Amino acid sequence: MASDLSIALSQLHGLLRQLAEAEAAFADGPRSITVSEKQVAQAEQKIEEQKAAIKQTRKTADDLNLKLKTKEAELKKLQGQLNAATSNKEFDIFKGQIASVGSERAVLENTAFEAMEEIDVAQAALKKLEVELKSRRQAALTVLAEVQASRSGLETTLQELKSQIAAAEKVIPPGEGLSAYRRLRIANGAGALAGIEDDFCEGCNCRVTNQDLVRIRTGEFLRCRECNRGLYVV
Repeated sequence: MASDLSIALSQLHGLLRQLAEAEAAFADGPRSITVSEKQVAQAEQKIEEQKAAIKQTRKTADDLNLKLKTKEAELKKLQGQLNAATSNKEFDIFKGQIASVGSERAVLENTAFEAMEEIDVAQAALKKLEVELKSRRQAALTVLAEVQASRSGLETTLQELKSQIAAAEKVIPPGEGLSAYRRLRIANGAGALAGIEDDFCEGCNCRVTNQDLVRIRTGEFLRCRECNRGLYVV
């Protein structure tokens, strides 16, 4: 049968667990905001990179079109020289040059067309990224609103739990036991205490000696010989 001290320690342990959960929830708020803001920044970065890629591809396409115009002017000039050829030798030379330039012109046309297609695909991808950014920004605003709405309630809960814990801790006798409990609470929070289940410490799963069990059941405050947690009978 659990002593009054064990019952009080069990209640204190429950309050410590509640405090740990409330503190985690309180800390999760800023972390959630940071994560959502990071996602927005990443989406913005992707858009900037996509715009830069489109700009570079458009520049490439413009350069190709300029070269294409140069080739067309060269072809026109060669065609005029071909028409003015005064011998078969000149005719063959100009004809060969026209074929070579025409082949180069065809390659440029194909490459320029591919560049324009690439721009169209990139523009479509940019629109999707912009939609994603809008969604990320809306999600970030929602997270911020939710965190701000819950913050006041969590602060109140934390204060209430701390007050209840301070009052509940008075059951621990002053001395080395209380000092050890306080050190463990700073280090482990709710892990400063542990229940005894089937004669085993729930904190470290080590068996509690029969002598210690008797002393705990009679209302004495003892710590686990292995993990130093304050023990109580469940």
